[in-house]
Amino acid sequence: MMTFRFEEEDFKNVYVLEDYYCTNPFCDCDHVTISFFDAENEGRISFLFNFNKTFTLLPNQPKPTKNQSDIIKRFVKDMQEELFVLLKQRYMEAKAYGEKNPMSYLVFEPGRYMNYLEMVPKNSQLLDFSYEGEKHFAEDSYDLDPRIGNKDIRLAFFKLEMKSEKHHPIFNYTYYLDEEAREAADAKLGAKESDILVTFNQFIPNLLDILKSRYKEAKQIGKKLMETKPKNVFEVGKIGRNDDCSCGSGKKYKKCCALKLN
Repeated sequence: MMTFRFEEEDFKNVYVLEDYYCTNPFCDCDHVTISFFDAENEGRISFLFNFNKTFTLLPNQPKPTKNQSDIIKRFVKDMQEELFVLLKQRYMEAKAYGEKNPMSYLVFEPGRYMNYLEMVPKNSQLLDFSYEGEKHFAEDSYDLDPRIGNKDIRLAFFKLEMKSEKHHPIFNYTYYLDEEAREAADAKLGAKESDILVTFNQFIPNLLDILKSRYKEAKQIGKKLMETKPKNVFEVGKIGRNDDCSCGSGKKYKKCCALKLN
């Protein structure tokens, strides 16, 4: 346990440093949530510490007082290298933990389709194939809600571009487990999309079995998430889950800092 007293308060109050981390290995956040808690006075000073040695205030929190702002600024500016290394190490440990324990970061949200590899990061079976001599792959996403028997999977098709960090889908496609519904969806595809889909099925002849198994697995995960409530929740106010995250990552709040706070 690390305790601090601050000059800005004439060293009167004793704070315990609490640190919170995002465990999602697919999230490229590069910060830790730091909260100084004063148990005696039930006070708290919280902010995001970025590993480029800057800070960001948490979304929809009351504006810190001048003293609190000065405390945050001084703490970030004068942070000892040993503490910085410790926080970075814990950040890496949190990501490693999440890779082995996806239930630590998965959030049940009705109506949201989640990428399969994000749900089961240990699974190494990729939906990759070759089209016109170039490597392509598909990402499959599932509605976790076990109460809904939607029996469909959302596929996004990509061309593998080694020089690019961000891949943009060639097209999106809803794969129905019901054959008649699938044939109706296929009939609406353009010539190129249809050709890619045919090639995709040829490369993975047992595709239907794979997607059926993953669909069932996704519903089981959703059931577990509904039954499991987080033991510790860090309150951050009433920011909308679809609002842009205030940490500056460019992601929606629900896919960024909200994950580390549950």
